[in-house]
Amino acid sequence: MPQVAEGAQPAPRMAVVSNNSQIVPPGMPASSVNLLPGVDGTRHKTGLSVLNQLLLDVLAPLDGIQDVALCGNGFLPPASPHGPFLYCDHPAMAAAANSLQHLFHVHGPRPGERLTLPASPAEMVTSGQVGWVRIDDDFEYETLTTHAAFLADPGDTELSPLTQPPTDQDQDQALAEVRVALPQLGRELLATGTGMLACSIHEYLSGPLGPHRAVLRLKDGPNGKLLQFAWDVTTADFVQVEATGREEAMAAYPFGAEMFFQDYLALLQGRLQVWDVAGGAMECWHIGRPLDSLVYAFFGIYGEHQRPDLAALSYLHLAAGIAAPA
Repeated sequence: MPQVAEGAQPAPRMAVVSNNSQIVPPGMPASSVNLLPGVDGTRHKTGLSVLNQLLLDVLAPLDGIQDVALCGNGFLPPASPHGPFLYCDHPAMAAAANSLQHLFHVHGPRPGERLTLPASPAEMVTSGQVGWVRIDDDFEYETLTTHAAFLADPGDTELSPLTQPPTDQDQDQALAEVRVALPQLGRELLATGTGMLACSIHEYLSGPLGPHRAVLRLKDGPNGKLLQFAWDVTTADFVQVEATGREEAMAAYPFGAEMFFQDYLALLQGRLQVWDVAGGAMECWHIGRPLDSLVYAFFGIYGEHQRPDLAALSYLHLAAGIAAPA
């Protein structure tokens, strides 16, 4: 983008923007929903706000774009009771965008759809279908039915762990593995937006802050106990503190993340990816911008770009679970 803005490179004909909004329906707990009362929720997270970010904010430096293609957001949270995320229907999003603006033409291709850019800027982008990608219509129908049912009646939804807890004889080893990983998490947190903001503030809801600025709460730990680790900005380490209720923790720490002990262990062992945990079994609270949440710090610290070793292990686990065709 800087080269285009400086005139060193021409503006491209088409921009492909990734819709990673992953917005859950109202009533569904999620890491993207700020637990602090009156701060967040999903009411302001609309399709219009998603389109504004993707088409106006992201593309602002690229003057002259003629076409935009939407991609991404096809991820299904593990064991999700709501099916797909909101605003992941890209054909519908593209149609809405084209009816609301005339800066460029927006395309919302489905899996297997191919967009072809013509040589002449005066000609239209054409679409076709590749023969080697097929949508599972039955599965798609099931997920859309689940989605519609949840929107009609979300009920009382609580998060559940994605993995099984360690056995009684493995609990001590599991806890030791978590403790070994926390110093590295603390050090790497310093370089994230969350960590930098946490180090820069001095007061919070209850008054002046001490060195503990963030908290990691692991539910269903050994013997069923909640484990609570506070991030100390003077040592960049997580120290175990007395476990409290969630409301008390939110009042004491400006940043917090809550997940299941066995899921964090599975993340460290490469049996789960951070996207799995964030999408289906994690809740957070934070001050500042949405990107200042601990979940985004976890993306930066445990994502495949930073921890390809964990990503490789997770793919091995997935591949091992795929049954060969009969």
